[in-house]
Amino acid sequence: ITSASVGAVGVSESDPNVVYIGTGECEIRGNIMPGDGIYKSTDGGKTWTHEGFTDVDAICKIRVDPTNAQTVYAAVFGKYSVPSPERGVFKSTDGGQTWRKILFRNDSTGAIDVEIDPSNPQVIYASLWQAYRKEYTMSSGGAGSGLFKSTDGGETWIELTRRPGLPQ
Repeated sequence: ITSASVGAVGVSESDPNVVYIGTGECEIRGNIMPGDGIYKSTDGGKTWTHEGFTDVDAICKIRVDPTNAQTVYAAVFGKYSVPSPERGVFKSTDGGQTWRKILFRNDSTGAIDVEIDPSNPQVIYASLWQAYRKEYTMSSGGAGSGLFKSTDGGETWIELTRRPGLPQ
């Protein structure tokens, strides 16, 4: 592992030897340490292989489908200080070998959380955060921020952000 910052850990419930880590810090304060993507272990953390997102500063959350260790979701923040296309929620169905972007707002809005309903892995919640951190300034909570839900494993999403019952 070439990054000293680990901000996300995902352990497979169906095979606890399968562990994913996402590098980089998602709390964009004054002194943050970027990462270099996602790593995977199939032997309970003894050895690791790099599984993508080399140019991403932060992976905020990793969740593994509780019934299938090959299906993995990653909340990817992207770059801290500049717009970047590698932002949003990504899904892998081959254990991290390939990733597909399944939720994306714009190149200034990253994903910071993704959760799987343990009783129905097809139900997924995700949150996006439009924010950036530059050397002497930051912005947090822009118009791209929001809460989303999928009922088909991330193929389609509905936005919950402005629905009745949630605070303004």
